Amino acid sequence: MLRSILVTACVGCALALPAQQHAVLKVNAGEVKNTVAPTLHGIFFEEISHGGEGGLYAELIQNRGFEESRIPPGAVVVNGMLDGNPQKKPHYNLNGKASNWKMPWPVQTDFPYWKLETGLGADISLALDKNDPLTAETPQSAHLSIKKLSAGNNYFANEGFWGIDAKKGETYDLSFYMHSDGSYKGPLTVLLLSQNGSVIASHTFTPAPRNEWKQYSCALVPSASDGKARFAFSFGGTGNIWFDFVSLFPRKTFMNRPNGVRADLGQYLADLKPAFVRWPGGCFVEGINVESAPNWKTSIGKLEKRPGTFSVWGYWSSDGFGFHEYLQFCEDIKADALYVFNAGVSCEFRSGTFIKDEDLQPVIDDVLDALEYAVGPVTSRWGKLRAANGHPKPFPLKYIEVGNEQHGPWYARRYNRFHEAIKSKYPGIKIISSMGIGDINKRTLDSIKTTDMADEHAYKGAFWTFNNYDHFDKYKRGDYEVYVGEYATNAGVGAGNMLAALNDAVYIMGMENNGDLVKMSSYAPLFENVNTRHWPVNLIKFKSDSSFARISYYTIQLMNRQRADKNLPVSLSIKKPEDPKPRNTGGIGLATWDTQTEYKDIEIVRDGKQLYKSDFVNRPGEWQSVRGNWQVQDGAIAQTVQGPQRLMLLKDKTFDTYTLKLKARKTSGTNAFIIPFAVNGKTMLRAHIGGLVNNSSMFELVMDESVSNVSAPRRLQKPIETGRWYDVRLEVGKEKVECYLDDQLLMTYTEPPKFITLAGRDAKSGDLIIKAANVSDEAYTTDIEIEGATLLNEEGTAFTISSDALDAENSFAMPKKYVPVRSAFKGVEPKKLRYSFPKYSITVLRIKAK
Repeated sequence: MLRSILVTACVGCALALPAQQHAVLKVNAGEVKNTVAPTLHGIFFEEISHGGEGGLYAELIQNRGFEESRIPPGAVVVNGMLDGNPQKKPHYNLNGKASNWKMPWPVQTDFPYWKLETGLGADISLALDKNDPLTAETPQSAHLSIKKLSAGNNYFANEGFWGIDAKKGETYDLSFYMHSDGSYKGPLTVLLLSQNGSVIASHTFTPAPRNEWKQYSCALVPSASDGKARFAFSFGGTGNIWFDFVSLFPRKTFMNRPNGVRADLGQYLADLKPAFVRWPGGCFVEGINVESAPNWKTSIGKLEKRPGTFSVWGYWSSDGFGFHEYLQFCEDIKADALYVFNAGVSCEFRSGTFIKDEDLQPVIDDVLDALEYAVGPVTSRWGKLRAANGHPKPFPLKYIEVGNEQHGPWYARRYNRFHEAIKSKYPGIKIISSMGIGDINKRTLDSIKTTDMADEHAYKGAFWTFNNYDHFDKYKRGDYEVYVGEYATNAGVGAGNMLAALNDAVYIMGMENNGDLVKMSSYAPLFENVNTRHWPVNLIKFKSDSSFARISYYTIQLMNRQRADKNLPVSLSIKKPEDPKPRNTGGIGLATWDTQTEYKDIEIVRDGKQLYKSDFVNRPGEWQSVRGNWQVQDGAIAQTVQGPQRLMLLKDKTFDTYTLKLKARKTSGTNAFIIPFAVNGKTMLRAHIGGLVNNSSMFELVMDESVSNVSAPRRLQKPIETGRWYDVRLEVGKEKVECYLDDQLLMTYTEPPKFITLAGRDAKSGDLIIKAANVSDEAYTTDIEIEGATLLNEEGTAFTISSDALDAENSFAMPKKYVPVRSAFKGVEPKKLRYSFPKYSITVLRIKAK
């Protein structure tokens, strides 16, 4: 999506815009710093938050094979909890000890997402049946014993994935398997029902009484649209009847492929023009235990014979979007495939069980078989099967990753075995090594003999990227490249907003600026069905009948489409105003996290004048309790319960520069003191003293209850003592905040840089490309000076994403409110230009060179 402004904006006119900030950007156009890989931007798809089931995979029936009440292999359910390691096998990373991990078992019925809907007098029973299965791989079917029908509805209904999107006039293909014992002789009607129960599509079958499975199919065309429709069987007779594998598919899928992907979600991915697709995980590929981990061989072939995979995120995947479909989708969107396989070890944050080294050869053979299926000749065993499945040509599989987020010498030894086996047979495949969570793991890298790429995962809080723009500059170069397989700003940004997009833009610019090292990246997670969020911040949100992409999606798209091929050296200097405005204006508060704390004698002073003094005994109404149980005790206000984000705010008062004094005493609990300041609605800064289990202190940003560090944690000399009163003081200046504990400086916070720039050149067109991210609430009027022989044309094009507030975001109601806007500008001189980068904006300038 790209909105165009047809008016031409004069660059010189930018001075008329209100701007307190002024910068100078020098671009050395005569020197190339490094090159940027065309593979920098890809996508990562994992089964999480029903991103596949009920999302990208277009199947509309949830629990279509009646298998989702099955307990995953190797697991048991006890007292409502799923135990993935009942035999207490050792965890791969706990020195031989077993993990005690368990998770809630979500299934409350034998028939999740199905139910009988009958009128008075009906006598219909429903039971799971494991006799005479449709396939050995999917042994469960639904047995209905219909003894008496009601005068009203006699439905066996499925809710779909929180509703079925039925669109008027479009075609939906239904198929199911059924058999009887000869007793059921009536008609059978299939229905699409609107949310209010009206029939909007139907078809009636007259099944022959037979004691063997038979497939039935029809097309349903709704007479009205309803995004919350349901599917139902309606019975016209009595007797015994069995159902299995009930499937409803929109005929209109992405590229109109049968068993394909949802059209709107597939198009989002295609529009990113990704260089590659990483699949299937992520944690999904690790499994809750080694027995239930995904296996590519059970995800190909007839859909009815795919047993499915229990996701570590707490639900079943049908694997309808399996290995073949994944490879086909990569080909459809002209992307290379990056296949991640399970390395014989399950998720270390779950059971962590593993296959022993001496038993690993079958796993290695499995991986080699997967490669043969994807790219092997049709004369090979698995290449022949690929051809039989409709694709004689090799698929575009170029990369393979050994496991996900494993790390350390143990993993490295295992990686070396896979690397040697794969390279000996497929030398052209790039092999990627896992580095755990976070930065490149040195212990892992040093223990690996050789790797083509190391996979760094980077989930960061708000402003981390502005403070650490040089993150990759510091990396020692070696004989490997870096793939940032998962990245996102996912703390301090609510569920994702303009602040998240700005931080993501700077992270991308940091990767691009280190093009000699960072060759690939992919945001994570990709999808979120808003009915089942398993992760706080996701790129594309959807429900049954609609979807929207966050600002970060359009940021990635813009950065990819306007990607330079060559980086140019730049230097940026910010001219500070003589009288900067206060950056920490707002209210104040008191808070705790899993701690019981008392506060008293809160005082605000500026220039020796007292602006506020607390009196909880006589004026308790000055404070508003937001969360928690706050009580006045002995002249102090006390938080008396456990829990995160316990908060009280001083009402109707704001301050800019001041000294905040108070006394604080921990009475029990995990951490210690939290002092919010610069409170503006749901956004605030706070000094957290005794955080991280009473070990450290840091400044934090809170936005819509999402928390991120804006200063590095500093270890306390000793933990905060219980029962002792401490003097806490905050010196809140215009730009800097100092936190004192008993008159000793504890930590300092200075607002991070809020304007980041990058410059490069398009090798084909010669265009100069300048990228800027401005997270400030003021425009940055910037003098751009070009060094070297390059001369610029008089006109340029700007692509801008901007908003009036950092918490701005697209929505279902306004899905494309914040997208790149294209505008033309004039007034460029041969060696310089002046441009005003708007507040809260991501901008790309593109200027042709003479």
